[in-house]
Amino acid sequence: MDYSGNKISHPDAFALYPETAITTALSRFSEPLGMDQFLIVGVNGTEPVFRYLSTCSEQFLRAYFTDGHCFSDDLIDYCQQTLAPRFWSTHDYQSATLAPKTLGNLLAQENINGGIVIPVHYGGAIVLVNFFSSQTCDEIKSVYHQHSTILSDITLTLIPRIIKECPDYLFMRPTLTPKSSECLLYMAKGMTNPEISELMQVSKDRVKELVSQILSQLGAANRTEAVLKAKQSLLIP
Repeated sequence: MDYSGNKISHPDAFALYPETAITTALSRFSEPLGMDQFLIVGVNGTEPVFRYLSTCSEQFLRAYFTDGHCFSDDLIDYCQQTLAPRFWSTHDYQSATLAPKTLGNLLAQENINGGIVIPVHYGGAIVLVNFFSSQTCDEIKSVYHQHSTILSDITLTLIPRIIKECPDYLFMRPTLTPKSSECLLYMAKGMTNPEISELMQVSKDRVKELVSQILSQLGAANRTEAVLKAKQSLLIP
């Protein structure tokens, strides 16, 4: 399967990244189960940004993201609400059991009859891992009943490694200066500006400036929200 290694010419909100050893391993384990392709979507914790790894065609990915299917895909909403794997079929979209209905036609054009979606929640991150298959619905359902636990275990092992070892593949993280990062860690511990000033050996005005910069970069209204968003973006443990 071909990974271009280049960003597809999508809007800034979308970015395709090349093959990694981890995604190669994911293919190696899933293909014997009849899963022909996969789409891994990272839902950014701080901004409405989708980043993804995929073995799907460029045509499918461009339509899925730039035509807005990603914003209304019921499976993304499902993954944000639960940890349970789920079997789905292209007919579910075509019959409007799942939204959007137009996604059913797009999947059919790619000879995708259904698949198995596995949600991954890790360190505040939300990732959708969707395995696509050209097998019949009955065959996919059989794989789901017999092997979804194995597929889920493999996915839950490999995806955290992608997030941990190369988080920028799936998440756009704000860039903080070393001083801002240090200040953020102290903020996460609940320290006051005077306490941070003493530990960092900088003036209170400088701490106030750093805190203001952090709030601005994270799009946070206050310190509590900044710490929460920093954890969601894996900036702090």
